[in-house]
Amino acid sequence: MPDDRTERTRLAEALRSAREATGLTGVALAARLGWDQSRLSKIERGKQFPSADDVRAWASAAGTDPGPLLEQLQRARSEHATWRQEYRRAGSPAAKQARIGGRYESATRIGKFQPVMIPSQLQTAEYARELLRGPSGPGAWGATDEAIEAMVGARMQRQQILYEPGRNISVVILEAALYTRLVSPAAMAGQLDRMLALEGAIALDLGIIPQTALVPVFPISGFVVFDDQLVVVETIGGEDQISDPEEVSRYVHWFGLLSGAAFHGREAAGLIRAAINNQQTV
Repeated sequence: MPDDRTERTRLAEALRSAREATGLTGVALAARLGWDQSRLSKIERGKQFPSADDVRAWASAAGTDPGPLLEQLQRARSEHATWRQEYRRAGSPAAKQARIGGRYESATRIGKFQPVMIPSQLQTAEYARELLRGPSGPGAWGATDEAIEAMVGARMQRQQILYEPGRNISVVILEAALYTRLVSPAAMAGQLDRMLALEGAIALDLGIIPQTALVPVFPISGFVVFDDQLVVVETIGGEDQISDPEEVSRYVHWFGLLSGAAFHGREAAGLIRAAINNQQTV
């Protein structure tokens, strides 16, 4: 059977194996490193990405050659997987959606940018259903109608975090996303109405960059930043997971620029109402 673990998972497992080979507990190795045990635990579970210095210190404390661990670290800094690979790793398209939900559930701060699509956190079931059933949707990788329905359900469930205190979920789109016809006019109309109703989503900050504004970052693809530690860049054919702290910091900076160029609050709602009025006159 193929090994469907991610490079990030392999790195975490290699570090844990190096620690276990010494006979030390996580608490003991953390003490030897001068770290909090929670930090070591997060690294071993793949929840926190270590730096090269962290890996060297780990290898030294475990009395092992740092070379193979550093090579694995390099492979884990950025990796691409096709949607077919992602569905296979998870077990099914719906299970992949559940994994995505896990990323959101475990994060406190999330920044998401989409240039011409309504992001999944804001989608109505009808918009999501029509989008996922499109020619470049999961069906292109063998997902059945039943699997797509399960994916829609998982997306709707994931939206509950918008109403959870203590989270900071910032979503930025281009105004073009309000007009791009990826779904039927009826589905788009319902989607725009839904976006106006999101004022009660206490964790959400929605930003819309107007067409008249200078877009400060090339809007080539959408991306998500999780807790300033992981970036996921979605493409038509798959996704890139970026864990390298230096690269992640660039995306954090770029997202800040995009958010700064966007309208928020009442100004953003005004752009949505204008799009609704445009639909009604077409």
